Amino acid sequence: MNGIFKHEITDILAADTFLDISNFIPRTRPDYQAYAQAVYNLKLSTGFPSTLHIEPTNYCNQSCYMCLHPSSKREKKHIDECMAIKAIDECAALGVYAVHFFFFGEPFLNKNTIEYMRYAKEKQIPLVSTTTNFTTVNDEEIFKLVDYNIDSIHISFEGLSRERYRQIRGTDHYDTVIRNLNKLIAYKKEKGTEKPWIALTYVRTTETDAEINEYKRTWQGVVNDIHISPQFYYFGRAKIAMGKYFVNSENIMRRNDEYRVPCRQLWLRLVLLSNGNLVPCSQNMDGEVSVGNYNEISIADAWTGGKMANLRMQHLSGLFNDDCICKDCIDWDWSGKFDNRPILIDLPKIR
Repeated sequence: MNGIFKHEITDILAADTFLDISNFIPRTRPDYQAYAQAVYNLKLSTGFPSTLHIEPTNYCNQSCYMCLHPSSKREKKHIDECMAIKAIDECAALGVYAVHFFFFGEPFLNKNTIEYMRYAKEKQIPLVSTTTNFTTVNDEEIFKLVDYNIDSIHISFEGLSRERYRQIRGTDHYDTVIRNLNKLIAYKKEKGTEKPWIALTYVRTTETDAEINEYKRTWQGVVNDIHISPQFYYFGRAKIAMGKYFVNSENIMRRNDEYRVPCRQLWLRLVLLSNGNLVPCSQNMDGEVSVGNYNEISIADAWTGGKMANLRMQHLSGLFNDDCICKDCIDWDWSGKFDNRPILIDLPKIR
């Protein structure tokens, strides 16, 4: 791993070290992880995000009770093909490490998604992935995930029973997901490849706490990873959050105001919505925090522009404009799984 990351938080860092980290272009996962943590911890300005989410579509075929998609006000559409290709090209030119083909919607409802992923790998994007409910893929798409050397796929699947699945997701696709997952695993084995890396993701809720250990035991060794995700509040718009006093943080996230820190996402990622708006927040489904539209501004210019700088300054100062949607957000401490944060002693509650 590059020596610029081998520093302790108490080290005195020279000016050129700050510049070296800001200009560093990660090409491996360990370097990406170290880079992302260093950029956030030091609040460094970089020329482009390390991660871009491209939303292939905001259509979805499910109505999960922990998701706010059913309350979305945004027009449903697939991303324009030229826009998707343009974004991939810019990411490749800039040195963006990760391009994730998902946001709010089921990616494979857009039948171009698998070809966008192929193109991103051809452009040598180091990490190309998607998150999917895996209910709408056909066999050809499953095989292409392997043949195109896609890096990872996260399958959202409450896979203990058909009844629980239907309760959470509002549809009866349980057997479909099992069938598609088995086909993907079998084809990987046939081809003798480790890619795509397969993770099952399960959003922890108070109702499912008791099942998590059984879920892990059931799928351990079948897939590469099992990701139990905290429940997000989504500004109170998700069905499960309505009327609740607390939202299950998996006991790794602070949500009390007295602990508030600048949102981790503002230094790490940008999202290209299917309508072209660029947003820096994975909870901002309708794009209220847009920092520009891709028809009018590049990814790099949006990332380094005045709107993004103003948003970061509000977070750094803790002084939010009255019209800033971030003001009432409680999901600011989320930084993904890779940092292995310890379990908190107490369980913070919504004020």
